[in-house]
Amino acid sequence: MKRRQFSDSEFVDRLNQIIEANLKDENFGVSELAREIGTSRTNLYQKVKSIRHMSVSRFISEVRLKKAMELLKQTSQNVSEVAYEVGFGSPTYFIKCFHDYYGFPPGEVKHENREETEKAEQLIEKPEPILQKRRIRKPFIIPVFILVILISFSVFLTKYLSSRNGKTEKSIAVLPLHNLTGNPDNDYFADGLQDAIIGELGQISSLRVISRTSTLRFRDSGLMLKDIANQLGVGMIMEASLIGASDSIHVLVQVIDVFPKERHILAKEYNDVMKNALSVQSIVVKDIAQTTRVKLTNSEEEKLDQVRTVNPETYKAYLRGMYYVQQGSKDEYAKGIGYLQEAIKKDPGDPLAYAGLALCYATKGHGVLDPDESFRRAMNAAQKAIKLDPNSDEAFTALSLLYMDVEWNWKKARESFEQALAVNPNNSIAHANYAWYYVLFNDIDKAVYHGEQAVKNDPLSSSYQAWLALLYRNQGQEDKAIATAKHALELNKKQGYPWVLLSDVALEHKQFDQAIDYAEHLPKGFYWDLTRGYTYLKAGQRDKAVAFWDQYKNKPNINPCLLGMMAAYLGYTDKAFDPKALPRTLYRLLQLH
Repeated sequence: MKRRQFSDSEFVDRLNQIIEANLKDENFGVSELAREIGTSRTNLYQKVKSIRHMSVSRFISEVRLKKAMELLKQTSQNVSEVAYEVGFGSPTYFIKCFHDYYGFPPGEVKHENREETEKAEQLIEKPEPILQKRRIRKPFIIPVFILVILISFSVFLTKYLSSRNGKTEKSIAVLPLHNLTGNPDNDYFADGLQDAIIGELGQISSLRVISRTSTLRFRDSGLMLKDIANQLGVGMIMEASLIGASDSIHVLVQVIDVFPKERHILAKEYNDVMKNALSVQSIVVKDIAQTTRVKLTNSEEEKLDQVRTVNPETYKAYLRGMYYVQQGSKDEYAKGIGYLQEAIKKDPGDPLAYAGLALCYATKGHGVLDPDESFRRAMNAAQKAIKLDPNSDEAFTALSLLYMDVEWNWKKARESFEQALAVNPNNSIAHANYAWYYVLFNDIDKAVYHGEQAVKNDPLSSSYQAWLALLYRNQGQEDKAIATAKHALELNKKQGYPWVLLSDVALEHKQFDQAIDYAEHLPKGFYWDLTRGYTYLKAGQRDKAVAFWDQYKNKPNINPCLLGMMAAYLGYTDKAFDPKALPRTLYRLLQLH
């Protein structure tokens, strides 16, 4: 007996039924839907793409959001309750998705009141005497007409200012501080103070704050503020000058509202003894929040009020340490670690140096220290930092990376990411890596959300732009992926992943010459030759792909997993699955499965 074929509409209806039956399950995704409908992920993707012209994950999200609209209209549940009811584990993410889909936040959806609706309809339909209508209509029509004009003008003005500003949200970039102390050795203090102010401002959830790495491009750039603001996508710029940094801290701060016309909204000098340096930072942040009319939550106000004194020498050693580890070279990295350890020796009870060490070891230890030793030190430092300061987003970020990349403890990784972002919603490192956490679980929509947040906070990071391009490609947004990859290359032509993406897209469209041209822009080295060889093979130039195999097959210290991948696409099956070549992590993965 032949199995009955569903029509397209029946197929979509069946998908809707399955999704609604599993609506509360946050983890119900593409794989689960494919299993329930009785087909493969690939077939499901092709079917949904042909019928609804969207990815399966987008289709699932749409069903959830439509159900959310029904609940908001017909029940008394609040936004958070509805978010969990339709399978969103994060109300914040739900609000963002709802706004993207409907064009307004869920809080603006009004409950349907049937009795009031019926009364209103009856009043509208009830016939009135002609003379009474004439008496009412004449005086009423003029104010209504004026009101319509005023509303239209207000909408136009809002859109105009938004287009000039590029954003309707509150947003600020803190430019590198000018060192006016007369001592170049105080450059580290100026950079550290900038980083500290960015970190404290970043904890304000209603303010978007640009990462330090994106603002460094504008150190002594000479560009007009509006050009800087346009490149960073912000409405406000903070400029500051360090005037004193010995026994006391003396800094001049200016905040400029850039659009539609530059105007200073804050210009103030701050001066205090060095042990109150953290207090000075908090006062600066509170003044900025007040003058820019940024709304602080109760917990944010409490955090800014909970300041402490520091040992001046400990604080300076911490700032020196962070200054050097961020310079990039191996020698400067080691020098920075030395200063951070010095800060801990001076004051073992200060959490700052522990948090700095944790993040440095977790993100920058690769290639500088032995990985196992680096990760062990990162874990120890992060745990000490959190014990001393439960609001250290740097320490939570370090822990999230360790749990995800090293221990494969997905539950703790997610908890740490959430804690880091709860403390600092503008933490671009946490957002960027949280995106890859969701890639592991094939939740591409959430991965894209966090990838976009990372780019919003660090817009001039070529790495984050490149990663976001790959995420768009996985989501099926090819045009966006290509545009983002090209933007990443505008920021840094040495980035490898954008060239990989562009080459792969060209291969898919059988544009072989273009694919090879992109692949030949890749950096040198085995990792990139792996992709380059695959491109040659698919473009019909097998001899060039084999030449890479011959070049690397007998070389020592070549990653056996990657070498196995090269063997696989060349058809050397016996070499691809050589058990002696399995690296430790792949062997562990096979054991787990």
